[in-house]
Amino acid sequence: MINEDVRSFLSSANHYCTLIDSLNCLDEKNSEKLLAALLDLYLKALRLPEVEPDNAEAPQFEIPLPKVDFDKYEYYWEVFDPYKLDKPGCGSLSDDILDIYKDLKEGIILFEQDTPNEAIWHWKFHFQAHWGSHVVNALRALHSVKHDLI
Repeated sequence: MINEDVRSFLSSANHYCTLIDSLNCLDEKNSEKLLAALLDLYLKALRLPEVEPDNAEAPQFEIPLPKVDFDKYEYYWEVFDPYKLDKPGCGSLSDDILDIYKDLKEGIILFEQDTPNEAIWHWKFHFQAHWGSHVVNALRALHSVKHDLI
């Protein structure tokens, strides 16, 4: 089911991956670009249609990950369950950024292999179960970086 929402998401996913491939440092300009790309992905993921994959077997991928260095912004504190009083844990900005990258790239490959239902299902399922949380965590950390809250 390739509709405008899917095309728009694919464009945003490609933009994000290209941004991460070329990211060499986290300065004010890059943090703003990254914030905008993450917000765009999150919004567009909410609009992905519900589909079932045509193939029940999940493909395995070897995705080479780019090197990212967030220097002093690499680690941050987070609460894993906002509805449970618990001690904060340590989050990793590069883990967030690269986990999102990997999940998006896998869907892009599926889409390029002319299996759009698998791609859409992959993006949506992993958004709900995995990379959506990484977006939210990265947004909060990057918000602090951008506005000098650290």
